Amino acid sequence: MTNTLKAAFLGAGYIAKIHSKNLLKITGIEISSVCDIKRERAEDLVSSIGANSIKIYTDFEKMLNECNFDMLFICLPPFAHSGQLEAAVEKGVHVFIEKPIALDVNRARNMVEAIKKAGVVSQVGYHMRFGEAVKKLKNLIDSGIAGIPVLFDGRYECNSLHSSWWRDYTKSGGQVFEQVIHLYDLSMYFLNEPESICGFTTNLCHKDVPDYTVEDNSVSIIKFRTGGLGNIAATNCAVPMEWNAIFTVVCQNITAYFRDANNAEFIYTSKDPVERESVTSSIDMYFEEVKAFIQAVRGDGPALCTIEEGYKSLCMVDAVVKSSERGGKVVKLSC
Repeated sequence: MTNTLKAAFLGAGYIAKIHSKNLLKITGIEISSVCDIKRERAEDLVSSIGANSIKIYTDFEKMLNECNFDMLFICLPPFAHSGQLEAAVEKGVHVFIEKPIALDVNRARNMVEAIKKAGVVSQVGYHMRFGEAVKKLKNLIDSGIAGIPVLFDGRYECNSLHSSWWRDYTKSGGQVFEQVIHLYDLSMYFLNEPESICGFTTNLCHKDVPDYTVEDNSVSIIKFRTGGLGNIAATNCAVPMEWNAIFTVVCQNITAYFRDANNAEFIYTSKDPVERESVTSSIDMYFEEVKAFIQAVRGDGPALCTIEEGYKSLCMVDAVVKSSERGGKVVKLSC
């Protein structure tokens, strides 16, 4: 590997623009190529970052065979994953992949095995893990100061028709798969491995939208292997043009109320009298996650939020959907 790391992009939509711009803020990074089935979308990404030397493709296999790059950023919608990751890592390419990593847990398991076999660095795009308040609580839990994490209470709220593929259950997997998975990931991040889940999903506000086949409300209860519990509710019937993810984490010695991943109130309940601390930050979580990935690729830091983590969170949301299909029956997890 040369001192300059070369990156390629598969998918040139909104999130690819964010990641590409953040990449170029890091010294020693070059974007060599961009692939999207719509050439104009790839051209728009290249134009937005002002790098005319980037090669544009509409065929991923051709880009993989013709271009040399160290890293691949896979920014595809869930339904579009069809072996691109496996083909890239077989050539020794490190992979950053957006969530959810697949629609099917078997497909996701194949991705995990491919990464293990290739021995490359992987990271899944769970940017909320990189919020200042989230990192603080995680450190307090890992150090033992917070005590045992006992409860995760999360809620995701928005109100939007989103894109056409997002509204199609067969392409996005639904709101739980495509959006609320961030909260499921955080619940696992704080409370460790999930043991079982039961859930319900329903469509109440969009019955008259012809192409809307995903749920617009969901609830679940999670039991973790450590004995902790969680509940996560989500809706696409709330305030238009707002996307809010709020959550509370209760630990033996600390209760943390999160307004978002960067901002929270920490209450140290084991102290007498209790102490309150406000954590406020405007840190760019998208930049932080890309920076962490580059550090791991360069060997300057550990691999964070690996493909295995993406697989486990996918198993969680898959269990919510399966439980709902079975009338709320408890689903055991073996991921």
